[in-house]
Amino acid sequence: VTIKLFGTLRLKTGCKGIEVEVSTVKEGCVALSAATGLPFKEIKRCIIVVNGTQSKLSAPLQDGDELAFFSPSGGG
Repeated sequence: VTIKLFGTLRLKTGCKGIEVEVSTVKEGCVALSAATGLPFKEIKRCIIVVNGTQSKLSAPLQDGDELAFFSPSGGG
């Protein structure tokens, strides 16, 4: 699974993405936390997208999937 980071996650970590072997989105979050040092709580608050479709932590992943994390944005 290819994990890609966008927004402030990319800025905080200096990392565009990583390759991991995981079978669920939640496992991907844990792997991302371990690889980058980002707190799991921060990662799970992100907009999570699997192969271009917004997803939940419980979603399954398959070999070759793309898991993307977008920082939540605010404004006014």
